[in-house]
Amino acid sequence: MKKTVSSILLASALLLGSIAPVVANAASVLTSGTTNATAKFEAPDPVTNPVDPNDPSKPATGTQTGNGATTGDGNLTFLYVTNNLDFGSSKSVTSGSQDVKGQTTITPETFADGTTNSNFVTEISDTRGSNAGWSVQVSSTKMIDKSNTDTNTNFLKGATIDFNGGAGATTIKNSADATTGLSANSVKVSTIDGSTQTIYGAATDSGAGQTSFQLDPSNIQLSSVGATTNTGTYSGTLTWALSDTPAAAPKA
Repeated sequence: MKKTVSSILLASALLLGSIAPVVANAASVLTSGTTNATAKFEAPDPVTNPVDPNDPSKPATGTQTGNGATTGDGNLTFLYVTNNLDFGSSKSVTSGSQDVKGQTTITPETFADGTTNSNFVTEISDTRGSNAGWSVQVSSTKMIDKSNTDTNTNFLKGATIDFNGGAGATTIKNSADATTGLSANSVKVSTIDGSTQTIYGAATDSGAGQTSFQLDPSNIQLSSVGATTNTGTYSGTLTWALSDTPAAAPKA
């Protein structure tokens, strides 16, 4: 009996030893991977019609009869330019020079909600999709009395048209409600030499979408009109030019 039990115990020990776990070498496992992602964005569709200058994200719903802008047909274009500026009637001075102020008017326009807007307005559309900025220059021809054939006396000598468009005087709004990078300048536009002045613009990384510029006519005046100006009605043309050159960044 003892021999039999011993044999069974020995066999059990051998059996248990034969099924002890054997540790194998772990297989190599990938721990990273990559996925390529792409997205394409195209330039927005051009905007060619005037917008509401108080909310350039909305098209104008009124009838703008006084639009001096050429037909917008590109991705960087004027949408609207006030086309009449009247400095009223004044008496000539006999010495020195005079400034004609406080009586400048335009023809009010209706852009939205049946409300007339009496500001001087220009509007820009930039749908290039580059956010590269732009600038607006203004120049003037001579203001001539066309009823006077004397070429030496039929224009306003020394006169400038002054746009007092500095901070606080000008309202600039953008359709994306983004005014960072937009700025306006006070400029004196000669009616003699035809030189251009940069009046407002958008610095690099700004100005995309539609932007409106508004200036109360009280901030526009005819200045430095020479003495002994002949009696007559003088007229000229302001030319507004839009350039893809970005404006200087506004001062902090």
